[in-house]
Amino acid sequence: MDVDVYAWGANSHGQLGLGHESELCMTPQRLSKYSFVPQLVRCIRGGGGHVLILDNNGRVHACGWNNRGQLGLNSTEECHNEFSMVPTEYFEEAPIESISCGWDISGGITVNKQLFVWGSNAFQQLGICQRGFTSVRRPMRVRLPRDEAAHRVSFGLRHCAVLTVNKIVYIFGRLRIMDPAPIELDITATTLHRSNVVKIQAHNPNELRIVAVVSGQNHLLLKCIDVQAGKRIVALGDNKFGQSNAFQFEEDVGQLAVGWTHNAVILKSNKILLWGRNCYGQLGTGGFSEQQATPTPLHLQLEEGQTVGHLHMGAEHGLLRTKNGEIYTWGWNEHGNCGNNATENLSQPTLLKLPGHAKLAGTGAGFCYAIVETVDEPAGPTSI
Repeated sequence: MDVDVYAWGANSHGQLGLGHESELCMTPQRLSKYSFVPQLVRCIRGGGGHVLILDNNGRVHACGWNNRGQLGLNSTEECHNEFSMVPTEYFEEAPIESISCGWDISGGITVNKQLFVWGSNAFQQLGICQRGFTSVRRPMRVRLPRDEAAHRVSFGLRHCAVLTVNKIVYIFGRLRIMDPAPIELDITATTLHRSNVVKIQAHNPNELRIVAVVSGQNHLLLKCIDVQAGKRIVALGDNKFGQSNAFQFEEDVGQLAVGWTHNAVILKSNKILLWGRNCYGQLGTGGFSEQQATPTPLHLQLEEGQTVGHLHMGAEHGLLRTKNGEIYTWGWNEHGNCGNNATENLSQPTLLKLPGHAKLAGTGAGFCYAIVETVDEPAGPTSI
């Protein structure tokens, strides 16, 4: 069995790792060179024009746009069209446990719960204020207040959100939290390394716990556990398209995914619901509209035997990988983001043709990746 890496969509910064830059790739392209072992890839995360790959050894590999140092390679070269491994000494030799990408910023959390960030600091989204300190070209450790341990990090256009092991969220950079704030949360202003920081915690930690955070362009969602009502979503930030509308679901939320201005949840029953902006068909509901204010089912028709696996959101497009390794894409398709050899936007999920089964996938703002297993065809009968 062979395992290959495929990528498609926008490639203007070399973010597809093909060894060259191009405006678009409308069909999946196989990479011929990379710094990682495809069988060992743990996850794939994409930003505005760059991509990070984390392997099972806790090593980070980077490719694409680097104008703000978001690849973490200590380089001033603007585009890297092939993957390189970020040196382990940049993380103080600690293996990385999780990674995240924003528009022009990146971050990772080590196995010992230390936070490292790199890339743009134009809006103090690295959590540090220093004159002329607009970007960081290699991973920089950020100490949280009271040296709290980091659990997850997510990035938007101009902000960084960190969830600690103690269920507290710190927001660096610029994110406007609309009034009134949710009554179940305590939101206060503080400072960290001379920069302004927003601190969010449950008003009553015995009744509500924040267990996950994901960021859109100018909003973020908190996945919370209410001891009385179960799991629910609390939203903060811009709500122009209804993307910050919050909901209590009857079922447990298995996965939460966010695009620039829209959201998606996979419920325990494998039902997929989306809400927010839909002008490019990014909600996958079968039509186009300015917005959808309430969660609406994804218009998905799986083949017999297929079950929902993992959901990935680009800026304005979506990708679903089934547990059987099929890939469905929809939404914004200007750069071939959907991989269907066209550039027209798709209003509902469409099965993508791949040469095998996808074991992993990931998205960036306008591009996609998949790790694909292909089974060698058995040799035919030999004539004597």
